[in-house]
Amino acid sequence: MSKLVVIENTVVRQDAFGRYCLNALHRAAVAQGKATESQRPSVFLRSKGISAFVQKVIEASRSASVNIIKGGLEYGSWAVEIIAIRYAAWIDPYFEVQVYERFRDSVKSNNSILVEKVQAGLAMLAFCKQELRIAPSGMLGGMKKLQSSLGMPDILPAYAVDAPGGSLTGSSEVTHSFTELLQLHGKPYSLPSGFKRLQLLGIVERKSRPSSKHPDKEKLFWSLTEKGLQFGKNLTDPNHPCQTQPHFYDSQFPRLLGVMINGIAAA
Repeated sequence: MSKLVVIENTVVRQDAFGRYCLNALHRAAVAQGKATESQRPSVFLRSKGISAFVQKVIEASRSASVNIIKGGLEYGSWAVEIIAIRYAAWIDPYFEVQVYERFRDSVKSNNSILVEKVQAGLAMLAFCKQELRIAPSGMLGGMKKLQSSLGMPDILPAYAVDAPGGSLTGSSEVTHSFTELLQLHGKPYSLPSGFKRLQLLGIVERKSRPSSKHPDKEKLFWSLTEKGLQFGKNLTDPNHPCQTQPHFYDSQFPRLLGVMINGIAAA
């Protein structure tokens, strides 16, 4: 994550690898009267003891800790944080303290932003789990997106099991939409009448979200209730993440039809 560092109205840029522009640090020091032209980054990198220090940093990090670009928009000397602070110390002890404090403040600022993003993401996922009763696979997908957006390493499991309570298979069960399963079983329910029947039995409920085309109106959709989760799962609508799509377990659908026909509410 790139950190914004400003010293004496000079923005100290970072490259794609997080290295700081030492030329920007030099300009900031000159603006404060703490550096001269003889303290340019090129002189610093060739000075006694510094080349050996840089080599040790490169060996320890096993990466290109310094990059020198001649010409172009990104010209100059670029170095990782520890070398940038060493450069500031080489220029002036007080400038070193100033640079160190700016670097530290930028880390705190970025950490604060990161914490806020994590908290907001977790709050959204908690809402999806509690209010929309999203299936475990959907929750895992949301966690993976949050993980990726924060630049975190992939530490989450590859899959989650979507199955009715009491299932002993240890793997997700096959599901289909209500429309597909009604057609497959040839029962006398249209899609609207079938959902109305499920609503009467407390298996699904009507929810709403703001219309994307007409903000002053609401879009209605169906969602499985806590009771209904024994027969299926709530998937997120790919076109509308705040909307669910009920899918029903193939293995449980005959039992669900029996409940609908006999008029016995699900336990």
